[in-house]
Amino acid sequence: MMNYFTTFVTRYISSFPLSMTGRGKIIGTEDETKNLKIKMKTRRKLGGLICALALCLALPGIYSCSDDINDSNLYTFTGDMITGYLENNDSTQMYTYLLKKVKLSRRSKSTFGDLLSARGHYTVFAPTDEAMHHLLDSIYNQKDFPVEQVDDSTAERIVRCSILDSKNGEAYSIADFNEGTMPITNADDRYMTLNFDTVNGKAVARINSDALVISPDHEMENGYVHIVDRVVLLSNAYISNIIAKAPNTKIFTLLLERTGWADKLTKYRDEEYEKNNYPEHYTGNPNWNDIIPQHRYIGYTVLLEPDSIFHEKWGIDMPIVEGGVVTNESTIMQQLEAKCKEVYTNSSDGPLTDTLNAVNQFVAYHLLPARIPYNWLVVHRTEYGFSYKNPTRLSINCDNFWETMSPAHRRMLKITEGPTTDGKRINRYSTYDRDTYSETSVGIPGIHVYAENGKYDNNALNGFYYPLDDILVYDADVPGKVLNQRIRMDVSTYYPELITNGLFIMEGQNGIYLPRGYVDYLTLNAEGTNYHYLTGYNCGWNDMYCDEHNITGQYDFTLRLPPVPYEGSWEVRLVYSYSANRGMAQLYFGTDKNNLPAQGLPIDERIQVTNPTIGWALYEDEDPELNTIRDKNMRNHGYMMGCKHEGPSTGGIVSTTLYNVTSEHRLRKIFYTGNLSPDQTYYIRFKSVLANTSTMFVLDYIEYAPKNVYNGPTPEDAW
Repeated sequence: MMNYFTTFVTRYISSFPLSMTGRGKIIGTEDETKNLKIKMKTRRKLGGLICALALCLALPGIYSCSDDINDSNLYTFTGDMITGYLENNDSTQMYTYLLKKVKLSRRSKSTFGDLLSARGHYTVFAPTDEAMHHLLDSIYNQKDFPVEQVDDSTAERIVRCSILDSKNGEAYSIADFNEGTMPITNADDRYMTLNFDTVNGKAVARINSDALVISPDHEMENGYVHIVDRVVLLSNAYISNIIAKAPNTKIFTLLLERTGWADKLTKYRDEEYEKNNYPEHYTGNPNWNDIIPQHRYIGYTVLLEPDSIFHEKWGIDMPIVEGGVVTNESTIMQQLEAKCKEVYTNSSDGPLTDTLNAVNQFVAYHLLPARIPYNWLVVHRTEYGFSYKNPTRLSINCDNFWETMSPAHRRMLKITEGPTTDGKRINRYSTYDRDTYSETSVGIPGIHVYAENGKYDNNALNGFYYPLDDILVYDADVPGKVLNQRIRMDVSTYYPELITNGLFIMEGQNGIYLPRGYVDYLTLNAEGTNYHYLTGYNCGWNDMYCDEHNITGQYDFTLRLPPVPYEGSWEVRLVYSYSANRGMAQLYFGTDKNNLPAQGLPIDERIQVTNPTIGWALYEDEDPELNTIRDKNMRNHGYMMGCKHEGPSTGGIVSTTLYNVTSEHRLRKIFYTGNLSPDQTYYIRFKSVLANTSTMFVLDYIEYAPKNVYNGPTPEDAW
């Protein structure tokens, strides 16, 4: 049936006439050109539909997070494909040669030239021959260096850095990009950046702040080609090394080196994970066709103050550099130590490498254990009034909470962005209207996070760094004001590996299997535990970011929780949706990971919201007083409705909230209330109590609520 349908649709889209030159430009009258562009776009989208249908109907094995691609799936077209266009373009001959030289992987006989001759959704930043000479002549110190003599590693870097594969998603025209980090990783598993500039009065795009797009949007059957005036390359330096290269970050470089953190930020790829030879596909229940990540990258994000900010805000002497050495280092470090001790009064008098040292604590609070693209520092996806297909129009403020890397004191920071924040702000403290969630007052504006460091590269092999406009410290206001609120963390952003490896809301893929050991904060206790991350790409599921975590089999797994900001009484809530195919799990909670006590009765995710044990009522009537009665009744039963902040979305404006959805309600289960301390590490264990291994347990996000929120003088807002 699949072959018949594919043949039919292929013949149908092939009936669209196209007249193209060898340079990829449409010829004909203006009206003909317009119509042909529409037809071309239609053909590409229908081609994508065929691929999507084939993926849904075929056996597992077509797509994976693998460098190797099954040669049998490379159906080659003879029409206007990317490789053919580049072959016929006189200015891209050297790049085309490398495409035909570089293999997809060590195990594959196919090249990237073969790949870009096949159907798919590729975005290619192709350098001109002049750009290739500019790079190769500088590398090999020889004018007009022959491309045929380029070594394999250099050729591979050039090719892999220049290609984006959208899988089932659409390829990108320049207009599809927003400033900042590109939405998917390139063929080298690295994030690229795009910025808009003005050259001779004309708006242009730059890739990685270097390569200028001089001829954009050549649309082919299998994607887009953008011609660039420089080879698109990414630095192979580690994050601490790339910070050291910037002339305006000398002070933070000293801090990283003297505290020992520079040496700790040097991991990149987990070779042990790959040695275990994980299969490329999940081979359990055939109803799941998940991919398994072939690589497990490790990354970091550094939030840092430039030298000028240290000087302006703290009075630290500007560095005096002679022969690459900061000659006034001793004075600078003494000044910094005095300032840090004023903030971190609980510090030790040990060396700077001691994690209890005040300077060490200061540096650690700037470090996040994930390679976070700038666009993901605050996630805008499903907030009320927002459309992720028009991401520049923000509707309401969004908070993301990130755990920093301090081993001595586990600490969180909050990054906020919305229509009133003027960019991304760290540790902003505001009040909000209970009905509209509009910002009513700002007690602490927060520290502005910049996407780039001017002309200096901030995209390292294993992470990013982002400059700040003020001094970032964990002072009394952070736990006392900034974090003294309801803290909501999507499970996906809490797992560093999903962000670092480009799996978070990955385009064109809805199922990712996370094997044992892939996520540091997750322990799979039983062999029968199958952990699936569903990206929810274009699915419109009723989840915080459209994505969700599904655990199947005779599961038994343990999740390490983020820290609370201060000791006191807290509610811990789990958020999920009910369904007949859901599971039932006993929860265990405490600080001894290997001996957690049971917490309450098992959570049964099969129970509908109308069940009397939930306490739901009066939903059809939106009268605020009646809703308040319903909410109180649900709290008495240990439940809450989903929040008003988020709603289901497939890219259009979110007009319904999780608080008001009429089906697949998101329930917040209050499963623990009691004293929690920031000095303790807490765990939740989930153990299936059903014999049926085909059911699934679903996780969306986790909430902490302090007593002043869940039992304060005014009732908790629904946002």
